[in-house]
Amino acid sequence: MNTPNMLSQRETDRLRKTADRVKNETGRELESLRGRSDYIQCYDYFIDLLSGGVEPGALEKRTGKPALNLLCIQVPLELIHAAGFLPFKIFSGSHAADAFGTDGRIPALTCPMLRAVRGIFRLNESFSNQPWVLPTTCDWIVKLPQMLRDVNSTLTQRFHWLELPHLKDGAGVRERWLAEIFGLKKFLEKNAGIKIDRKRLAVSIDVYNRAWEAITRLEERRRAGAVPFVWFLVIANSFFLDSPESWTDAVNKLLPALPDKECYGRVFFAGSPVFFPNFKIPLLLEEAGLTVTGDDLCSSGRIFPGGVKTEGSSEYEMVAALSGRYHEGCLCPTFADNDRRINSILGNIGNFEGVVFHVLKGCHPYDLESCSLEEPVSRRGLKFLRLETDYTTEDSRNLLTRIEAFAQTLN
Repeated sequence: MNTPNMLSQRETDRLRKTADRVKNETGRELESLRGRSDYIQCYDYFIDLLSGGVEPGALEKRTGKPALNLLCIQVPLELIHAAGFLPFKIFSGSHAADAFGTDGRIPALTCPMLRAVRGIFRLNESFSNQPWVLPTTCDWIVKLPQMLRDVNSTLTQRFHWLELPHLKDGAGVRERWLAEIFGLKKFLEKNAGIKIDRKRLAVSIDVYNRAWEAITRLEERRRAGAVPFVWFLVIANSFFLDSPESWTDAVNKLLPALPDKECYGRVFFAGSPVFFPNFKIPLLLEEAGLTVTGDDLCSSGRIFPGGVKTEGSSEYEMVAALSGRYHEGCLCPTFADNDRRINSILGNIGNFEGVVFHVLKGCHPYDLESCSLEEPVSRRGLKFLRLETDYTTEDSRNLLTRIEAFAQTLN
C-alpha cells in the first residue's frame, strides 16, 4: 500500500517532469521562431516576452506593477490600468500543460485551452496571489473556478464575476452592462486602495488608444503581406506580458522594419483562439502555401475591441464610453443575437480567396458558428475549410492533406 509520503513524492516527481515538458515545448517553439527565414531582430522583444514566462508573476517582475488575472476580452483594460494594475490575460497553448490538466476530475471534452490553464495552475499556484475578474462568457469559463477548486480552494477570495449580457440589443441590456462595469470599478478600487477618478481614466484611455493605433497600423501591413500570421500571433500573444506603453513602443519600432512581400493564397482565419506555443495550424497553413492576411481571433486580431472616444470628460461619461465600447465592440460567438458577428466576418473577407475556420474540440460556441458561416461564405464564391483539432500533433499529417487540397481549389 502506498503511504502519503510515497504519494507526495510521486506527485512531486510528476510536477517536475511536467514542468520540464512545458519548458522544453516552449523552448522548441522559441528556437523555431528565431530560426525562421523571415525573422528580423525587431521581433526579439516579443519573443523575449514569451520566453520570460506566461504567468502573472513574470509580468509583475518585469514591470514592478501588480497584475490582475482575467479571462476573455470583455473586461475594460483601461479601468484595470487606471486602478494601478496591469491586466494579465490567462492563456495557455501548451500540450504538456493540457495533458497535465486532464486528470479524470474534469470532462474529457473540456476546452483544451482551459485544460491547459488548469495544468499551468497545478504547476504554479502564483496565479492565486492576484485579484481575478472573470466574465461569464461561455459555460467552460463559468465552471473554471470549480475546475480549479482542487488546485487551490482559496482562489475565490479575491474574485469578481462580470456577468456578461448575452444579448447585444434589448430593453435594459446596456443599462445592466453599465451597472456591471461600475461594480467592477468598485472591486478594482477596493483591491487597489485608490479612487479611479477622471484624471486616471483619461490617462489610461489615452494609453490604450495609442496601443489600438499601433495594432491598426500593424493590421494594415499584414493585409499587404508584410506580417506573416505566425509573427502576428507572437506579437498579439505578448500583449498582456508587459506594460501597454512598452508593447506599443515596440510595435511602432517594428513597423518601419517590416519588409514588403508579395503573397499568394490569401485566406481569412476565424474561429477558436490560437495561443503560444500551439502554432500547429498556422504553421500547417504556411506549409501548404497559404497566407493569412486577416483574422478575427480574440487571441490575435481582436485582443481588445478598439479605441474609445468619450463624449464628455466626467468620470461617469468615461466609464459609460468604456462600457459601450466593450459591449458593442465585442464579437464573441457566445452572444445570442449574433448576426452582427457573422456580418463582421463577411465584411472583412472581400480581399481573400477563402476562409479557414478553426475549431478546438470542446469549444462549442465556435463549433456551432462554423455551421452558420459556411453557407454565406460559399454564396460569395469563396472556399470554406473547417478544421477541428486539439493540442496534440498526431493529426498534423491529415490536417495538412486537407489544407493542401483546399489550397488547390483557390483562385
